[in-house]
Amino acid sequence: MPQRYSLLARLFHWGMAAIIIPVWMIGFYAGRLLPRGASPLKGELLSIHKEIASTVVILVVLRMAWRATHRPPALPDTILEEQRIAARVLQGCLYLLMLTTPLTGWLMASAHGAPVQVLWTVHLPALIQKTALFAPILGVMHQFSAWILGVLIAGHCVAALMHRFARRDQVMDMML
Repeated sequence: MPQRYSLLARLFHWGMAAIIIPVWMIGFYAGRLLPRGASPLKGELLSIHKEIASTVVILVVLRMAWRATHRPPALPDTILEEQRIAARVLQGCLYLLMLTTPLTGWLMASAHGAPVQVLWTVHLPALIQKTALFAPILGVMHQFSAWILGVLIAGHCVAALMHRFARRDQVMDMML
């Protein structure tokens, strides 16, 4: 039986999943499914999206610091080297996108002149001056990184379920 991840590593993993997945869905709903233009519901949902998503940058930096100083448990011997490499690449991409997605959102909000707060308490400074020139570009970058992040998270979930139900190995148990 392989070792489990530490309690803090598991809390980071599941806590961030509990934040990122609903924030992604709120952003998708408000940004894509509600009609274009200002509406009270759209504005409120985007505000909730920003307030909660702003925590991700802080959490991912803390998580990366933890990961840099704490070695994860070894994978079971049944995992092929190609799968180990794929897992490391996927994790690296997930970390990168967990940083770039909220940062591009923060930059976009700054370009629009919109405030960004962390959980309705701390006001974050604008990263750039208000500018209509960069706002649409940053919006596309934010949406692109969010879509890639969403696809990678879905792939991560599929891989975890594959380990659990198809391969019947202990990989998923390490994070439960």
